[in-house]
Amino acid sequence: MYNPNDGRFRMKRTLTLAVLVAFLVPALALAARDPGDVDKIYFGTHEYDAATGKLVVPIMIKNDEPITAIDIPLDFGNAGDGIVLDQVQFIEDSRIGGFDFQFKKIDNQAKTVLIGLVSSAYDLKADMAPGDDKIAYLHFTVTDANLTEVVLDEDKSRAPQHTMLLIENRVVDNGREVIDFAPEFTKTPIALKAGGAQLPTEYALRGNYPNPFNAKTVISFALPQESKVTLDIYNILGQKVRTLVDGTMPAGTYNQEWDGTDHNGMGVASGVYLYKLKADKFSRVDRMTLLK
Repeated sequence: MYNPNDGRFRMKRTLTLAVLVAFLVPALALAARDPGDVDKIYFGTHEYDAATGKLVVPIMIKNDEPITAIDIPLDFGNAGDGIVLDQVQFIEDSRIGGFDFQFKKIDNQAKTVLIGLVSSAYDLKADMAPGDDKIAYLHFTVTDANLTEVVLDEDKSRAPQHTMLLIENRVVDNGREVIDFAPEFTKTPIALKAGGAQLPTEYALRGNYPNPFNAKTVISFALPQESKVTLDIYNILGQKVRTLVDGTMPAGTYNQEWDGTDHNGMGVASGVYLYKLKADKFSRVDRMTLLK
C-alpha cells in the first residue's frame, strides 16, 4: 500500500505529472538534446509472409538512462490503401512492464499510429531500464500484392502535441531530474519480398488478433528452427482449458485459431484467458479477453 508521505512516492508522482503535461499540453519548444549517449528509436528485423500478407515489425529502443515515458507518432502512408495496421502488441514481460498507461491509437484512414507509454503516479514500479531491445510489435496486413515496400516515418502532423520523444529520469548531483529529448530516429523502408515467407530469426509469441474478441481469435508465433511446441489456453485461475498445439513443427511463422471452446468443444464464458507457448527452452505467456 502506498504512503503519500513517502519521498519515493512524492518523486514518482511529480515525475508522472510532469510526463502527463508533456503528453497532453502542446510543446512550446523543441525537445532538449540527449545529454548522454545517443538514444534511439528504430525497427528490428521484420518478417513478411507473402502468402498471407502478414507483416510483423518490431519497435526497438536503445537508451542509456531509465525512461519514464515514451511518445512515438508513426506514419505509414506511402503504401496508400495497400496496407492495414491490425494491432500494436506491447511486449509485457520486456523492459516496459512498469508502464501502467500503454496507449495506442491506430488510424488506418490517415495511415498513422500514436503510441504512448507512461508509468503510474500512484505506483513505485521501475522505469524502463537502460538497454537495447524490442518493446512492441507492429502487426500489418498487406492487401496489395504489388506493394514492394512500406516506409515507416515520424508522423509530423501531430506536432507540437506529439513528437518522437523520450523522457529520462536522470541521476544528477542533487538527486534526479526529468529530461525530455528527441531520440535519434530515421525514416525506414521495409522491403516486402515476394516468393513466400522469410524464416524467423528468434522464438516469439506475437499476440492474438482481434483482442478483445467475440467468437474467434488468431494467435501468432514464430519458430526459428524445428521445435517441440505446445500452445495451451488457461482460464484466469490457471486451469487448462484447451491445448491448441502439441507436436513438432518446422521453422516458420504460424497463426493458430481459437474458437473460444474448451477441450470438450463447449463454449467458454466471457473473461480473461491466458495462452502459453512452449518451444524447446522458450516459454512465454500472454493474455486475451473473450467478450460475448
